[in-house]
Amino acid sequence: MPAQWRVQVWLGEDTAPQACLRNVKITAETEAEALAIAARQAAEEADGETLNDGQEEVFSRTEVASGAVEHGSTAGDSKA
Repeated sequence: MPAQWRVQVWLGEDTAPQACLRNVKITAETEAEALAIAARQAAEEADGETLNDGQEEVFSRTEVASGAVEHGSTAGDSKA
């Protein structure tokens, strides 16, 4: 049976209201499911891509040395 979960994300140990980055109520079966939904919502709002469970991004030593550690990045490209 679904339950209501309150998920709050705070920045550091600060308890000031402005330090609360996220405060959402989610209906889910389990705590883990509620946390997963909150994380997915945060990623969607940030327009970021999230990795699937167990998925990792792997970069070559050349990419790391050049600073191009993001896919399609021009971080190490002096022409950018």
